Amino acid sequence: MQTACSRYGIIYTVEEGDTLYLIGKKYNVKVSSIIYANPYSSVYNLRSGDQICIPKVCIS
Repeated sequence: MQTACSRYGIIYTVEEGDTLYLIGKKYNVKVSSIIYANPYSSVYNLRSGDQICIPKVCIS
């Protein structure tokens, strides 16, 4: 069974020193998109080992 994230994005495990900005820059995704993709996660208080969804970006 696929979760919505595995179908529409990837699961990212937060590493020491990560911020939403750095993660977004790494995957070329807006911070607001990461926040929207993780409605039940505390994305403002990331800790090493947390898992968040990084949505895929459609480029046309």
